[in-house]
Amino acid sequence: MRKFVPSFRLQIILLVSILLTASVLVFRSYFIDSFRTFQNQIEYLELDSKIISLYQEYQDDMEAGATDEFKNEVENLLMDVKQIELAGDFFEREIKVYSIFIFVFLILTVLIIFLVSFGLITRPLARLQEATKELAGGNLDIHVKESPFSPINDLIVSFNAMTAELVENRNKLLEAEKEMMWREMAQVMAHEIKNPLTPIRLQTQRLENKYMMGSDNLDKVFSEVMKIVNEEVDNLQALVNQFRDFAKMPSANFEEYSLKEQLREIVMPYDSEVNIICEIEEDPPQFYGDKMQMKQVFVNLVQNAIQSMDSQEDAELRIHAEYDDPNFVITVSDNGSGIPKEDMEKIFKPYFTKKKKGTGLGLAIVKRIVQSHEGTIEVDSGPGEGTTFIIKIGISPESRDKYGEIET
Repeated sequence: MRKFVPSFRLQIILLVSILLTASVLVFRSYFIDSFRTFQNQIEYLELDSKIISLYQEYQDDMEAGATDEFKNEVENLLMDVKQIELAGDFFEREIKVYSIFIFVFLILTVLIIFLVSFGLITRPLARLQEATKELAGGNLDIHVKESPFSPINDLIVSFNAMTAELVENRNKLLEAEKEMMWREMAQVMAHEIKNPLTPIRLQTQRLENKYMMGSDNLDKVFSEVMKIVNEEVDNLQALVNQFRDFAKMPSANFEEYSLKEQLREIVMPYDSEVNIICEIEEDPPQFYGDKMQMKQVFVNLVQNAIQSMDSQEDAELRIHAEYDDPNFVITVSDNGSGIPKEDMEKIFKPYFTKKKKGTGLGLAIVKRIVQSHEGTIEVDSGPGEGTTFIIKIGISPESRDKYGEIET
């Protein structure tokens, strides 16, 4: 069982309350003891006994007329002494009552003053602590309210200045990244567009030469040229479509469907190209996601795996899928050439590719789709050891209410 540990604020309040209570009680005890000492000194004088003795001693020596007057004076003195004693008892009771009132008044006053003063420190500290958590969570737009009455206002001003500088640096970094991305994309597009344009240009020049020379096999040449031109135009169209898909993917259309049936439908056309082993759980629950986007994920992984094996004789593609509550775990493995260690951190970056034909957007799109499904994708590979992609996705209709409409 976890022990209860009072907060720092509560510890300070308790400490101040104990010290204040002890101080008031000490002063109260001091005043009461002092008054009692004064009363004891008065009682020690025994004024009433002395007055009576004085009366008895001198009453016989007085004249008859003066005796009655002397007696009255003595009685008045005795009554005054008695009133002094009664006033002392009453005053002692008053001191006790007023000391309690003063005690309560001081406790409340000091606590109120202390709480107000303490709040001037703790509230800005609490706001600063919460802002620090927000900043650690990635919210760079956090701003702490400043107060000129706070003793830590300089610290708050410095914090706000730091966050403002971070926002400015972030914006500069984003601009630099965008500029670099556009430069890289422009280079890739220029390179990829140049590849199909070169054979188109050569073939059109060949067709032009044959036509100018009045060649007998012009029909055959025309057919060959148009075939090549159409192929390269298709390549250009595919290139444009890939860039368009990566730049703006459609909103995910979530639905429940059978992942087992989807995987079997995807691998069926590739049975003739490579040995495919499917290990899919017999009766998994319904998968929840965008069926078309997930198909794009699995098709890209399967095609990459087949290309990495490059028609080798022992080529083998293994697909394993199971439900490990609360996640679906899908593994796509091949025994191809593998990925060099220095390229492992780059394979999911846009435009990175070592293929003769390709934009390097396939795996970037795969990762983006998986992340839009609140999932993760990992890769395990090495030169000559094959490659394994592991996807974990656990989103469900209930959790979509938590995440809201997910868009990519």
